Amino acid sequence: MSDNDTRVFTPPNLLRAKVGNKPGPDLNQIVAKAEAALSDLQDDYEVWIRDDLKTLRAAVASLRKEADPATLERIKILGHEIKGQGATYGYPLLTTVGHLLYILIERDPDVAAQHLNLIDAHVDFMALILSEKIDDQGGLQAQGILAGLQDAAKKAHGADARPASATGSAT
Repeated sequence: MSDNDTRVFTPPNLLRAKVGNKPGPDLNQIVAKAEAALSDLQDDYEVWIRDDLKTLRAAVASLRKEADPATLERIKILGHEIKGQGATYGYPLLTTVGHLLYILIERDPDVAAQHLNLIDAHVDFMALILSEKIDDQGGLQAQGILAGLQDAAKKAHGADARPASATGSAT
């Protein structure tokens, strides 16, 4: 064989030999099974989220007694978990509020620790969403509360930010 001769080697498809030429799964059946499983978990989710809300309330109460960065971090993580699960289980507004709680703490944990009432307001709103079974983005009242939480977080972070003139430097 010379340097110019080319050989093509095609390995055998061992997977096809094992599986055969059977048709693939019916995607409609797979989706229907997944939706049914999600529906079955809906009631369980409401129990889980209520437990998470109790944990959040206990964590905030603990922070009122003693400032602990680990407890604040746990609150942030729970907010993130609620964000991730809310829409999946039919509560998109919980996703939004969970995200707001997470961002409140993530942006500046020290500021968040000074505004425990604002964290309470997030938890109270989540409890309201669950008790009223708000399975969409809510009406005008819900959107008003949401806007209020956003504004309060902006004020909290803005009010605690030091202006340049406060450090003694000229602006």
